Amino acid sequence: MTQKSYNILLVDDDEVVLQALEVHLADLPHTVISTHSPAKAIGVLGCGDIAVLICDLNMPGIDGNTVLAEARKRNPDIVSIILTGGADQAVMIDAINRGGIWKFIMKPWKRDDLVTSVIEAVERYARLCEPRAQLKEIAEKLSELSQKEEQLQHTTGRQPKRIKKKKAIRLRVVEKEDRPDLQSDRYELQEVLGEGQAGIVYKAQDTLLNMPVAIKVLSPSLSRKEFWEQSLKDEARIAMQLSHRHIVRLHNLQRSGDRMFLVMEHVEGHSFREVIVEYGAFPIDGLPPIAQVFGDAISYAHRHGVIHGDLKPENILLTGDGVLKIIDFGIASLTNAKHSTGLIAGTPAYMSPEQKRGELLDTRTDIYSLGIIIYELLTSRNPFPEDMSTDEVLNSMPGPLVGLPHPVTVVLEKAIAADRDDRWRSAGEFTDALVAVVSSLSHGGINP
Repeated sequence: MTQKSYNILLVDDDEVVLQALEVHLADLPHTVISTHSPAKAIGVLGCGDIAVLICDLNMPGIDGNTVLAEARKRNPDIVSIILTGGADQAVMIDAINRGGIWKFIMKPWKRDDLVTSVIEAVERYARLCEPRAQLKEIAEKLSELSQKEEQLQHTTGRQPKRIKKKKAIRLRVVEKEDRPDLQSDRYELQEVLGEGQAGIVYKAQDTLLNMPVAIKVLSPSLSRKEFWEQSLKDEARIAMQLSHRHIVRLHNLQRSGDRMFLVMEHVEGHSFREVIVEYGAFPIDGLPPIAQVFGDAISYAHRHGVIHGDLKPENILLTGDGVLKIIDFGIASLTNAKHSTGLIAGTPAYMSPEQKRGELLDTRTDIYSLGIIIYELLTSRNPFPEDMSTDEVLNSMPGPLVGLPHPVTVVLEKAIAADRDDRWRSAGEFTDALVAVVSSLSHGGINP
């Protein structure tokens, strides 16, 4: 079997370093592109699919951090290696805070160490691309379906049920007289993307940066409480530091008169709710790469001290190019139950028992929610019956998990255990176990 060839981009203003890198990587079955110009490197990133970026940090004119940021914008899956001979401490800190760096290699390097790192980087890129390719196919099919339905609506004048349901709240144009006064000329509110007990989310235009953003205007009951405001500020500082390819970024928390609002990255895409509705039960053998994305993103946030608190299919987006994005990470947690004893916030069918009781939350509440989501993705049904009322859901545990191979059921049951001490210790441990049993089933290693 012929090994696939990937593109590797080398960027260093020192020609001697570039030549040494080229010689050391010459035997690999990949295309190596090198340049001493950061500006040319950005041009290459815009023209080709680069799998691995090896980049110096300290370069004249455009520094390495700018190249790294452009690389992630062009290809969220790119694996970046920083080559440094002892960069300025401030530059290093900036690079770490921006995220997206897989490994640092110090100059001078050992040839074998460099080659091993590049081989591992290519393998990592290939793994990251697996779910993206699969999800991109799903996203394309959903887009085709939407186009067909909109054509049908245009031809017949009738709105298909799916579009009607989807647009009941989403993409509702905001009339000028209905727009909340943010006391700022910077943001122009355009459409309502969603509504909930914590506030209303709008698509908006950032007129200063000329780019779309999402703005969540918090409800007056949250904005006017001094205790909540301080909690919001404290957690926003943490949430704003999250920088992950599969997490929608929080840009800012601002006050406008007696209202507070959050400015977030805007992402166009389909929710996992749409995926479940349109595709029904997701094939179990296609789960591992998606589970790995979930585990990676959620574990990353948890390591940074951020709990989601409202994971559900509606908060997971699939972009047109197949990138999975979790929205409201670090935002739902700003307004969840852990800030006030006895207050319940979340979506009942995905809430952990401790969240329903209004108790202090920890990372295991997200593991519970993820277990429910994955079960629903694989079976196209929630373990709580559709005809069950909100009060009934809040006062009961989910029904039996049926319709899946026993080893998979065992892993999911541990994720949604009533006692959080009985659940998986981390999101990564949960998704690793899930990937292991599904892979064993696929290879005939476990009797279902």
